[in-house]
Amino acid sequence: MKKLKTLFNKGFILAFCVTATHSITFSQEETVVKAAILDSNEIKIGKLYNEGVTNLAAKKYDVAITNFNAALVLKPDFQEALYNRGLAEFLQKKYVDAITDFSASNQLKPTADAFYYSGKANLELKKTDEVLANYSEAIKLNPDFKDAYYFRGALQFEKGNYKEAIADYTEVIRLDKGNAFAYNDRGSAKRQLNDYKGAIEDYNKAVLIDGTLAMAHNNLASAKRKNGDATGAIQDYTKAIMADPSYAIAYNNRGSAKYDKGDFKGAVEDFTKAIELDATYFYAWNNRGAAKFKLADFKGAEEDCNKAININKEYSYAYLNRGNAREMLRNDKGACEDWNKASALGADGATSYLSNCY
Repeated sequence: MKKLKTLFNKGFILAFCVTATHSITFSQEETVVKAAILDSNEIKIGKLYNEGVTNLAAKKYDVAITNFNAALVLKPDFQEALYNRGLAEFLQKKYVDAITDFSASNQLKPTADAFYYSGKANLELKKTDEVLANYSEAIKLNPDFKDAYYFRGALQFEKGNYKEAIADYTEVIRLDKGNAFAYNDRGSAKRQLNDYKGAIEDYNKAVLIDGTLAMAHNNLASAKRKNGDATGAIQDYTKAIMADPSYAIAYNNRGSAKYDKGDFKGAVEDFTKAIELDATYFYAWNNRGAAKFKLADFKGAEEDCNKAININKEYSYAYLNRGNAREMLRNDKGACEDWNKASALGADGATSYLSNCY
């Protein structure tokens, strides 16, 4: 009996088929054809498994699971069936069941794909420590597993492990030098470590690879702004907006860069556009209030800060800025109440305003 395994969909589905072999013997007196007799149980197992593979590929997950169940009743140590049943369960968002099957599959024969999908399932269950362990095992089995490096890097970034994230994104780039997302994300990790030069280099590489990647243009601009280049930041925020005219964050950020340069009218225009795109964007409401304050529109500043606070009652800087506007509107009691609230919520510098309240 030969077992022929073929790869389907990047190794996620393993097809298994059984073929008979024939032995032919000749003699002077007669020709005898002898057929090797296959175990009928194995034929049935192969048939059930192949039906499962076909149904999995057709996204008929319930039917595929039924097929794999039947095959596993006849052959409990059928590693490929365990893996593919786990994949079907994962695609049905039955993450606990999927992890159980991937683990059983790995006990029989460890595979990078089974560990990788265990990681993705554990991520859905918010078990981040298990996710890191799963991705790491996948990488041990396949040192060129690009997606495992990428998603492990993303998780390391979320956990604040920026050096580890950089190392993983570097591996992605080693395997795929045209991966704009990996350059962008590595740049963001470098920016978190205040390596603005390195961040700018990576963001530049990302936009060179894919000029339509609005996120990378925005991040490049923010790195330049952090590095003291407000003019360059405005240019790159504009490119982000050109790449995605609905990008509210880029409008808000360009408004902030204009604010830095003293262009308060231009800042108001950008913050207004951000608000038009996303009326719940409390940062933009607060920022427009701050710009209006600079233009001596104290009533408008108070009203915008009111909007920010209504959306997010824990946003300390909106209270601080509203307090400043109220002071200019001769509402000393309201100003002191806002500064107290801002101080309680941890706004930098808010406490210094309280000396005016005693």
